[in-house]
Amino acid sequence: MHIKIFVHPESKESFWQMQCLKAIAAEILRKRYIADYLDASSVTDIDFDKVFAPDEKKVLLYIGYSKKDSRRDLIYLTKLGIHTLLINYGSPNFSGSCSKILLNYRDAMERCIGYLAANGHDRIALVGVNPISSTDVVQEESFSGYLRDLGQDPARDIYYNYGSINDCFTKFAAERTHYNAIICTNNVVALTLLHRLGAIGVRVPEDIYIISCGCSTLLCERSVPSITSIVGDQNEIGRQTVLAYASLVKNPGNVAMTVRVGTKIAVRSSTNFDPDPDTAIFPPCGTSASKVDFYADPEVKSFFSAESLLHSSDELDQGILDGLLAGETYPSIAERLYTSENVIAYRIKRMFRITGCKKKSDLIALLNRYLKQS
Repeated sequence: MHIKIFVHPESKESFWQMQCLKAIAAEILRKRYIADYLDASSVTDIDFDKVFAPDEKKVLLYIGYSKKDSRRDLIYLTKLGIHTLLINYGSPNFSGSCSKILLNYRDAMERCIGYLAANGHDRIALVGVNPISSTDVVQEESFSGYLRDLGQDPARDIYYNYGSINDCFTKFAAERTHYNAIICTNNVVALTLLHRLGAIGVRVPEDIYIISCGCSTLLCERSVPSITSIVGDQNEIGRQTVLAYASLVKNPGNVAMTVRVGTKIAVRSSTNFDPDPDTAIFPPCGTSASKVDFYADPEVKSFFSAESLLHSSDELDQGILDGLLAGETYPSIAERLYTSENVIAYRIKRMFRITGCKKKSDLIALLNRYLKQS
């Protein structure tokens, strides 16, 4: 079976969407199917008469994160009679010929709130909502519903990211004394807040708890303090996606399906390792929109450079990074790792290419930003 895949150009900047695609590709390979990637800047540039045979069931696997662009594309594809299988697109408001595979971000938000409240941290701010991200909007809706149930105004406790996490933090910092906990919509925001709070003398977790509603990454695990965050099973997303695509192709009708992959909380030091009572909370409701280029933010670019470096590092690279952070010289690193200085230099040049750093001091500064306490 051939699986037709379109990845919106914006989503190629998204670490999490690309992780989903990697898991999907692995499952396609395991099933011995064939992935047909449709390379175009927009679905309107694709000649679907050439993509699908005349008697073939028209199903397209679509990966995109922008509400506006994805909605427009879905309307276009529906008019062409194409059933779209969406990955991690959380908007509940589009009614059309489409199915969805997504991490259960509504459940994730409820888990975060329930965890914090059960551990006595119920004065919560939601920080970093990107109003064009469908998953952020789902989180916003759930958090708003929680606040309304308490008789509170959501507008007071939600801090939006309109293209600058730094501006978002500045607004939050002015009101931070109202809160004893922060839920961040993703890990970039969580790690940036951790860094910024440390710079103004606010201690985590002593003064305030931080939890990320984004899926756990290596930087979350290795930051100081480490970030409590949501864990989603990317492999299960891959399995369910390929299973759903095959089912849609084989089904003669136009039946839509939604599969939500569950989440759990990885408890770490940013919430003092308080135990997770696995407490869910409430229903939803919400709003929001505007054009924001999330990936143009320097904070986001910095985060992805560091995360890409960690993901591409083997055991030797990890030893080199540890040495750089500890202030070791090339000869001492080489001696400790039983290798040559030439190998160390080669590996560090490769790290430069991955991160865009020009010199060793830039690389160390990038790592220190996330992996050393402020």
